[in-house]
Amino acid sequence: MKKRRWAYALIAVFLIGCFYTTLIYNGIWFKLTSGLGSLSIFGYFLWFIFAFYFTLTLHELGHFIAFQIQKVKLRAIYLTIFVFYKDSKRWHFTIKPKLWILFGGLVVPDLGEIKNEEDYKSLSAKFSKSLIAAPIITISVLVIVLVTFVLLMIFGTHTHFNGIFTINTLYITLLSLFYIYTFKLSNQMFYGDFVAYKKMKTDEIFELAEINQYTMFSMEESEETIKFLWEKSQTAIKNKPLTTTMFYILILTNYLDGIIKMDYKSDGVIETKLKGLNISALSRTEHGLSLAYDLCIYDYKKGLIEQAFNRFNLIQRKTGKKLDEKMTLYLRNKTAHIIHYEDHSQFLSEKENLYIGSAWIFEVLIDPYEMLEAYHEPLTYQEYSCPVVFEKEIEEKSDLS
Repeated sequence: MKKRRWAYALIAVFLIGCFYTTLIYNGIWFKLTSGLGSLSIFGYFLWFIFAFYFTLTLHELGHFIAFQIQKVKLRAIYLTIFVFYKDSKRWHFTIKPKLWILFGGLVVPDLGEIKNEEDYKSLSAKFSKSLIAAPIITISVLVIVLVTFVLLMIFGTHTHFNGIFTINTLYITLLSLFYIYTFKLSNQMFYGDFVAYKKMKTDEIFELAEINQYTMFSMEESEETIKFLWEKSQTAIKNKPLTTTMFYILILTNYLDGIIKMDYKSDGVIETKLKGLNISALSRTEHGLSLAYDLCIYDYKKGLIEQAFNRFNLIQRKTGKKLDEKMTLYLRNKTAHIIHYEDHSQFLSEKENLYIGSAWIFEVLIDPYEMLEAYHEPLTYQEYSCPVVFEKEIEEKSDLS
Protein backbone atom coordinates (compact mmCIF):
# COMPACT_ATOMS: atom_id res chain seq x y z
CA MET A 1 0.00 0.00 0.00
CA LYS A 2 2.83 2.43 0.86
CA LYS A 3 4.50 1.79 -2.51
CA ARG A 4 1.23 2.56 -4.27
CA ARG A 5 0.86 5.81 -2.36
CA TRP A 6 4.34 6.86 -3.42
CA ALA A 7 3.47 5.94 -7.01
CA TYR A 8 0.27 7.99 -6.90
CA ALA A 9 2.16 10.93 -5.42
CA LEU A 10 4.80 10.76 -8.14
CA ILE A 11 2.13 10.57 -10.85
CA ALA A 12 0.34 13.57 -9.35
CA VAL A 13 3.57 15.60 -9.20
CA PHE A 14 4.37 14.63 -12.78
CA LEU A 15 0.93 15.71 -14.02
CA ILE A 16 1.13 19.02 -12.14
CA GLY A 17 4.57 19.63 -13.62
CA CYS A 18 3.28 18.91 -17.14
CA PHE A 19 0.30 21.21 -16.60
CA TYR A 20 2.50 24.00 -15.22
CA THR A 21 4.96 23.64 -18.10
CA THR A 22 2.12 23.80 -20.64
CA LEU A 23 0.80 26.98 -19.02
CA ILE A 24 4.21 28.64 -19.21
CA TYR A 25 4.96 27.43 -22.74
CA ASN A 26 1.68 28.81 -24.08
CA GLY A 27 1.94 32.10 -22.20
CA ILE A 28 -1.13 31.35 -20.08
CA TRP A 29 0.80 31.45 -16.81
CA PHE A 30 1.99 34.96 -17.63
CA LYS A 31 -1.62 36.01 -18.34
CA LEU A 32 -2.71 34.60 -14.99
CA THR A 33 0.00 36.19 -12.88
CA SER A 34 0.01 39.56 -14.64
CA GLY A 35 -3.81 39.71 -14.54
CA LEU A 36 -3.98 38.90 -10.82
CA GLY A 37 -1.14 41.34 -10.17
CA SER A 38 -3.19 44.16 -11.70
CA LEU A 39 -5.79 43.87 -8.91
CA SER A 40 -5.59 45.70 -5.59
CA ILE A 41 -6.08 43.97 -2.21
CA PHE A 42 -9.37 45.84 -1.85
CA GLY A 43 -10.34 44.54 -5.28
CA TYR A 44 -9.83 40.95 -4.14
CA PHE A 45 -12.30 41.59 -1.28
CA LEU A 46 -14.88 43.31 -3.48
CA TRP A 47 -14.80 40.56 -6.09
CA PHE A 48 -15.32 37.93 -3.37
CA ILE A 49 -18.48 39.75 -2.26
CA PHE A 50 -19.60 39.86 -5.90
CA ALA A 51 -18.88 36.14 -6.42
CA PHE A 52 -20.70 35.24 -3.20
CA TYR A 53 -23.88 37.10 -4.14
CA PHE A 54 -23.60 36.00 -7.78
CA THR A 55 -23.59 32.30 -6.86
CA LEU A 56 -26.11 32.69 -4.05
CA THR A 57 -28.56 34.72 -6.16
CA LEU A 58 -28.45 32.27 -9.06
CA HIS A 59 -28.97 29.36 -6.67
CA GLU A 60 -32.01 30.92 -4.99
CA LEU A 61 -33.37 32.02 -8.37
CA GLY A 62 -33.29 28.34 -9.30
CA HIS A 63 -35.82 27.65 -6.53
CA PHE A 64 -37.75 30.82 -7.31
CA ILE A 65 -38.07 30.29 -11.07
CA ALA A 66 -38.97 26.61 -10.63
CA PHE A 67 -41.90 27.60 -8.41
CA GLN A 68 -42.92 30.34 -10.86
CA ILE A 69 -42.85 28.02 -13.88
CA GLN A 70 -45.05 25.54 -12.02
CA LYS A 71 -47.47 28.35 -11.12
CA VAL A 72 -46.82 28.23 -7.39
CA LYS A 73 -47.12 31.70 -5.86
CA LEU A 74 -44.13 33.18 -4.02
CA ARG A 75 -44.00 35.11 -0.76
CA ALA A 76 -40.31 35.97 -0.41
CA ILE A 77 -36.73 35.49 -1.50
CA TYR A 78 -33.94 36.01 1.06
CA LEU A 79 -30.35 36.81 0.03
CA THR A 80 -28.60 37.07 3.41
CA ILE A 81 -29.64 40.52 4.74
CA PHE A 82 -31.57 41.48 1.60
CA VAL A 83 -35.22 40.44 1.51
CA PHE A 84 -37.75 40.76 -1.31
CA TYR A 85 -41.23 39.91 -0.03
CA LYS A 86 -44.80 40.12 -1.22
CA ASP A 87 -47.99 41.12 0.57
CA SER A 88 -51.53 41.04 -0.81
CA LYS A 89 -50.79 44.01 -3.11
CA ARG A 90 -47.21 44.08 -4.34
CA TRP A 91 -43.55 43.20 -3.84
CA HIS A 92 -41.39 45.06 -1.30
CA PHE A 93 -37.70 45.23 -0.48
CA THR A 94 -36.05 45.55 2.93
CA ILE A 95 -32.67 45.05 4.59
CA LYS A 96 -32.48 43.02 7.82
CA PRO A 97 -28.91 43.09 9.22
CA LYS A 98 -29.73 40.32 11.75
CA LEU A 99 -30.18 37.87 8.88
CA TRP A 100 -26.40 37.61 8.45
CA ILE A 101 -26.74 34.63 10.76
CA LEU A 102 -28.26 32.68 7.85
CA PHE A 103 -25.15 33.22 5.68
CA GLY A 104 -27.24 32.06 2.78
CA GLY A 105 -30.60 32.42 1.08
CA LEU A 106 -34.15 31.20 1.25
CA VAL A 107 -37.22 31.11 -0.99
CA VAL A 108 -40.67 31.06 0.63
CA PRO A 109 -43.61 29.85 -1.49
CA ASP A 110 -47.31 30.49 -0.95
CA LEU A 111 -48.72 26.96 -1.24
CA GLY A 112 -52.34 28.05 -1.50
CA GLU A 113 -55.23 25.67 -0.84
CA ILE A 114 -54.84 21.91 -0.44
CA LYS A 115 -58.32 20.39 -0.58
CA ASN A 116 -57.65 16.76 -1.42
CA GLU A 117 -55.01 14.09 -2.08
CA GLU A 118 -54.65 15.15 -5.71
CA ASP A 119 -53.80 18.74 -4.68
CA TYR A 120 -51.37 17.42 -2.08
CA LYS A 121 -49.47 15.12 -4.46
CA SER A 122 -49.32 17.79 -7.15
CA LEU A 123 -47.92 20.35 -4.70
CA SER A 124 -45.42 17.85 -3.32
CA ALA A 125 -44.12 17.14 -6.84
CA LYS A 126 -43.74 20.87 -7.53
CA PHE A 127 -41.93 21.34 -4.24
CA SER A 128 -39.52 18.52 -5.11
CA LYS A 129 -38.76 19.98 -8.54
CA SER A 130 -38.00 23.37 -7.03
CA LEU A 131 -35.60 21.74 -4.57
CA ILE A 132 -33.55 20.06 -7.29
CA ALA A 133 -33.67 23.03 -9.68
CA ALA A 134 -31.25 25.14 -7.62
CA PRO A 135 -28.43 22.55 -7.47
CA ILE A 136 -28.78 22.04 -11.22
CA ILE A 137 -28.37 25.80 -11.73
CA THR A 138 -25.35 25.92 -9.41
CA ILE A 139 -23.57 23.06 -11.20
CA SER A 140 -24.44 24.43 -14.65
CA VAL A 141 -23.10 27.89 -13.80
CA LEU A 142 -19.87 26.36 -12.49
CA VAL A 143 -19.35 24.44 -15.76
CA ILE A 144 -20.10 27.54 -17.89
CA VAL A 145 -17.71 29.72 -15.87
CA LEU A 146 -14.88 27.17 -16.10
CA VAL A 147 -15.32 26.72 -19.86
CA THR A 148 -15.42 30.50 -20.36
CA PHE A 149 -12.30 30.88 -18.24
CA VAL A 150 -10.37 28.37 -20.38
CA LEU A 151 -11.42 30.16 -23.58
CA LEU A 152 -10.50 33.53 -22.10
CA MET A 153 -7.05 32.30 -21.10
CA ILE A 154 -6.47 31.09 -24.65
CA PHE A 155 -7.84 34.06 -26.56
CA GLY A 156 -8.06 36.93 -24.04
CA THR A 157 -5.59 39.80 -24.34
CA HIS A 158 -6.76 42.41 -21.82
CA THR A 159 -4.59 42.02 -18.69
CA HIS A 160 -6.90 43.64 -16.12
CA PHE A 161 -10.00 41.87 -17.44
CA ASN A 162 -8.10 38.56 -17.35
CA GLY A 163 -7.29 39.23 -13.69
CA ILE A 164 -10.90 40.04 -12.82
CA PHE A 165 -12.23 36.92 -14.53
CA THR A 166 -9.49 34.74 -13.03
CA ILE A 167 -10.18 35.76 -9.43
CA ASN A 168 -13.95 35.45 -9.97
CA THR A 169 -13.51 32.00 -11.49
CA LEU A 170 -11.51 30.96 -8.43
CA TYR A 171 -14.11 32.35 -6.01
CA ILE A 172 -17.10 30.97 -7.94
CA THR A 173 -15.45 27.55 -8.15
CA LEU A 174 -14.71 27.40 -4.42
CA LEU A 175 -18.16 28.68 -3.44
CA SER A 176 -19.94 26.35 -5.86
CA LEU A 177 -17.99 23.35 -4.60
CA PHE A 178 -18.92 24.35 -1.05
CA TYR A 179 -22.62 24.56 -2.03
CA ILE A 180 -22.44 21.18 -3.76
CA TYR A 181 -20.90 19.73 -0.60
CA THR A 182 -23.72 21.15 1.58
CA PHE A 183 -26.38 19.73 -0.77
CA LYS A 184 -25.49 16.30 0.63
CA LEU A 185 -25.44 17.29 4.32
CA SER A 186 -28.23 16.85 6.86
CA ASN A 187 -28.90 16.91 10.58
CA GLN A 188 -31.93 17.43 12.84
CA MET A 189 -32.26 21.09 11.81
CA PHE A 190 -30.75 21.28 8.31
CA TYR A 191 -31.31 19.31 5.11
CA GLY A 192 -29.27 19.96 1.97
CA ASP A 193 -31.14 20.21 -1.34
CA PHE A 194 -30.14 16.72 -2.52
CA VAL A 195 -31.16 15.15 0.80
CA ALA A 196 -34.42 17.13 1.01
CA TYR A 197 -35.29 16.22 -2.59
CA LYS A 198 -34.80 12.51 -1.86
CA LYS A 199 -36.76 12.67 1.41
CA MET A 200 -39.65 14.48 -0.27
CA LYS A 201 -39.85 11.45 -2.58
CA THR A 202 -39.40 8.69 -0.01
CA ASP A 203 -40.24 9.95 3.49
CA GLU A 204 -43.95 10.58 4.06
CA ILE A 205 -43.39 12.20 7.46
CA PHE A 206 -40.76 14.63 6.15
CA GLU A 207 -42.94 15.50 3.14
CA LEU A 208 -45.99 16.19 5.32
CA ALA A 209 -44.03 18.18 7.91
CA GLU A 210 -42.49 20.42 5.22
CA ILE A 211 -45.81 21.17 3.53
CA ASN A 212 -47.46 21.68 6.92
CA GLN A 213 -44.86 24.26 7.95
CA TYR A 214 -45.02 26.25 4.72
CA THR A 215 -48.83 26.61 4.86
CA MET A 216 -48.33 29.26 7.57
CA PHE A 217 -47.04 31.61 4.86
CA SER A 218 -50.16 31.38 2.71
CA MET A 219 -51.80 34.79 2.42
CA GLU A 220 -55.28 33.26 2.62
CA GLU A 221 -56.00 30.85 5.47
CA SER A 222 -58.14 27.90 4.36
CA GLU A 223 -60.16 25.75 6.76
CA GLU A 224 -60.25 23.04 4.11
CA THR A 225 -56.44 22.98 4.01
CA ILE A 226 -56.18 22.84 7.81
CA LYS A 227 -58.71 20.00 8.00
CA PHE A 228 -57.12 18.01 5.15
CA LEU A 229 -53.58 18.28 6.57
CA TRP A 230 -54.85 17.35 10.04
CA GLU A 231 -56.49 14.23 8.64
CA LYS A 232 -53.30 13.50 6.71
CA SER A 233 -51.32 13.83 9.94
CA GLN A 234 -53.74 11.53 11.73
CA THR A 235 -53.37 8.83 9.07
CA ALA A 236 -49.57 9.13 9.02
CA ILE A 237 -49.32 8.78 12.82
CA LYS A 238 -51.57 5.72 12.80
CA ASN A 239 -49.65 3.98 10.02
CA LYS A 240 -46.07 4.86 10.95
CA PRO A 241 -44.02 3.61 13.94
CA LEU A 242 -43.86 6.01 16.88
CA THR A 243 -40.59 7.98 16.95
CA THR A 244 -39.30 11.19 18.52
CA THR A 245 -37.60 12.66 15.44
CA MET A 246 -38.17 16.37 14.87
CA PHE A 247 -40.45 15.88 11.87
CA TYR A 248 -42.57 13.20 13.57
CA ILE A 249 -42.95 15.53 16.56
CA LEU A 250 -44.12 18.32 14.20
CA ILE A 251 -46.78 15.98 12.81
CA LEU A 252 -47.86 14.97 16.33
CA THR A 253 -48.05 18.62 17.33
CA ASN A 254 -50.30 19.37 14.36
CA TYR A 255 -52.55 16.45 15.33
CA LEU A 256 -52.84 17.60 18.96
CA ASP A 257 -53.49 21.21 17.88
CA GLY A 258 -56.45 20.04 15.81
CA ILE A 259 -58.03 18.40 18.85
CA ILE A 260 -57.17 21.18 21.31
CA LYS A 261 -57.96 24.24 19.15
CA MET A 262 -60.34 22.94 16.47
CA ASP A 263 -62.22 20.33 18.54
CA TYR A 264 -61.46 17.55 16.06
CA LYS A 265 -62.21 14.04 17.34
CA SER A 266 -59.27 12.07 18.75
CA ASP A 267 -58.37 8.63 17.43
CA GLY A 268 -58.26 5.55 19.69
CA VAL A 269 -55.26 3.97 17.97
CA ILE A 270 -53.23 7.16 18.30
CA GLU A 271 -54.40 7.50 21.92
CA THR A 272 -52.74 4.15 22.64
CA LYS A 273 -49.59 5.19 20.79
CA LEU A 274 -49.31 8.43 22.76
CA LYS A 275 -49.08 6.41 25.98
CA GLY A 276 -45.80 5.01 24.69
CA LEU A 277 -44.12 8.42 24.60
CA ASN A 278 -41.37 8.84 27.16
CA ILE A 279 -41.91 12.22 28.82
CA SER A 280 -38.47 12.18 30.43
CA ALA A 281 -36.77 11.74 27.03
CA LEU A 282 -39.00 14.32 25.34
CA SER A 283 -38.26 16.92 28.01
CA ARG A 284 -34.56 16.97 27.11
CA THR A 285 -34.99 18.51 23.62
CA GLU A 286 -36.62 21.73 22.40
CA HIS A 287 -39.22 20.15 20.11
CA GLY A 288 -39.75 17.30 22.55
CA LEU A 289 -40.40 19.64 25.48
CA SER A 290 -42.98 21.56 23.45
CA LEU A 291 -44.75 18.27 22.59
CA ALA A 292 -44.63 17.13 26.23
CA TYR A 293 -46.43 20.29 27.33
CA ASP A 294 -48.95 19.90 24.49
CA LEU A 295 -49.72 16.45 25.88
CA CYS A 296 -50.58 18.09 29.23
CA ILE A 297 -53.00 20.42 27.45
CA TYR A 298 -54.38 17.48 25.47
CA ASP A 299 -55.04 15.52 28.71
CA TYR A 300 -56.82 18.52 30.25
CA LYS A 301 -58.94 18.97 27.11
CA LYS A 302 -60.06 15.33 27.39
CA GLY A 303 -61.00 15.77 31.05
CA LEU A 304 -58.01 13.83 32.42
CA ILE A 305 -57.21 16.58 34.92
CA GLU A 306 -55.13 14.59 37.39
CA GLN A 307 -53.09 13.04 34.56
CA ALA A 308 -52.52 16.49 33.05
CA PHE A 309 -51.26 17.92 36.37
CA ASN A 310 -49.09 14.88 37.13
CA ARG A 311 -47.55 15.07 33.66
CA PHE A 312 -46.98 18.81 34.12
CA ASN A 313 -45.10 18.25 37.40
CA LEU A 314 -43.05 15.43 35.90
CA ILE A 315 -41.88 17.71 33.09
CA GLN A 316 -40.62 20.26 35.65
CA ARG A 317 -38.34 17.60 37.12
CA LYS A 318 -37.13 16.21 33.79
CA THR A 319 -36.60 19.36 31.71
CA GLY A 320 -33.11 19.38 30.17
CA LYS A 321 -30.70 21.73 31.95
CA LYS A 322 -29.06 22.81 28.69
CA LEU A 323 -32.26 24.03 27.06
CA ASP A 324 -32.87 27.75 26.53
CA GLU A 325 -34.12 29.18 29.86
CA LYS A 326 -36.45 31.68 28.21
CA MET A 327 -38.03 28.90 26.15
CA THR A 328 -38.51 26.55 29.09
CA LEU A 329 -40.05 29.30 31.27
CA TYR A 330 -42.37 30.41 28.48
CA LEU A 331 -43.60 26.88 27.71
CA ARG A 332 -44.08 26.14 31.40
CA ASN A 333 -46.06 29.30 32.20
CA LYS A 334 -48.11 29.11 29.00
CA THR A 335 -49.14 25.53 29.74
CA ALA A 336 -49.88 26.24 33.41
CA HIS A 337 -52.11 29.13 32.32
CA ILE A 338 -53.97 27.14 29.65
CA ILE A 339 -54.80 24.23 32.01
CA HIS A 340 -55.74 26.54 34.93
CA TYR A 341 -52.85 25.30 37.04
CA GLU A 342 -51.59 28.86 37.61
CA ASP A 343 -52.61 32.29 36.37
CA HIS A 344 -49.94 33.82 34.11
CA SER A 345 -52.02 36.47 32.33
CA GLN A 346 -49.52 39.19 33.16
CA PHE A 347 -46.51 37.14 32.08
CA LEU A 348 -48.07 36.23 28.73
CA SER A 349 -49.19 39.80 28.05
CA GLU A 350 -45.57 41.04 28.00
CA LYS A 351 -43.96 40.59 24.60
CA GLU A 352 -40.43 40.18 25.94
CA ASN A 353 -41.50 37.00 27.77
CA LEU A 354 -42.69 35.22 24.63
CA TYR A 355 -40.33 32.78 22.93
CA ILE A 356 -40.47 32.76 19.13
CA GLY A 357 -37.28 30.80 18.42
CA SER A 358 -36.11 31.23 14.82
CA ALA A 359 -39.51 32.57 13.69
CA TRP A 360 -38.05 36.12 13.79
CA ILE A 361 -36.54 35.31 10.38
CA PHE A 362 -40.03 35.50 8.87
CA GLU A 363 -41.20 38.70 10.58
CA VAL A 364 -41.69 40.40 7.19
CA LEU A 365 -44.26 37.71 6.31
CA ILE A 366 -45.96 36.85 9.59
CA ASP A 367 -46.29 38.27 13.08
CA PRO A 368 -44.89 35.45 15.28
CA TYR A 369 -46.08 37.13 18.48
CA GLU A 370 -49.63 37.39 17.19
CA MET A 371 -49.53 33.72 16.22
CA LEU A 372 -48.40 32.76 19.73
CA GLU A 373 -51.11 34.83 21.40
CA ALA A 374 -53.73 32.69 19.66
CA TYR A 375 -52.44 29.76 21.76
CA HIS A 376 -52.60 31.53 25.13
CA GLU A 377 -56.34 31.29 25.66
CA PRO A 378 -57.13 29.03 28.67
CA LEU A 379 -59.24 25.94 28.00
CA THR A 380 -62.73 25.67 29.40
CA TYR A 381 -62.33 25.30 33.17
CA GLN A 382 -62.85 21.80 34.49
CA GLU A 383 -63.27 21.11 38.19
CA TYR A 384 -60.59 18.97 39.75
CA SER A 385 -61.73 17.63 43.12
CA CYS A 386 -62.12 14.50 45.17
CA PRO A 387 -64.31 13.73 48.21
CA VAL A 388 -62.68 14.34 51.61
CA VAL A 389 -64.00 12.53 54.68
CA PHE A 390 -62.92 14.00 58.01
CA GLU A 391 -62.16 11.77 60.97
CA LYS A 392 -64.84 13.47 63.08
CA GLU A 393 -67.54 12.62 60.56
CA ILE A 394 -66.50 8.98 60.62
CA GLU A 395 -66.75 8.90 64.44
CA GLU A 396 -70.23 10.49 64.35
CA LYS A 397 -71.47 7.94 61.84
CA SER A 398 -70.10 5.14 64.02
CA ASP A 399 -71.95 6.49 67.07
CA LEU A 400 -75.23 6.71 65.15
CA SER A 401 -74.93 3.12 64.04
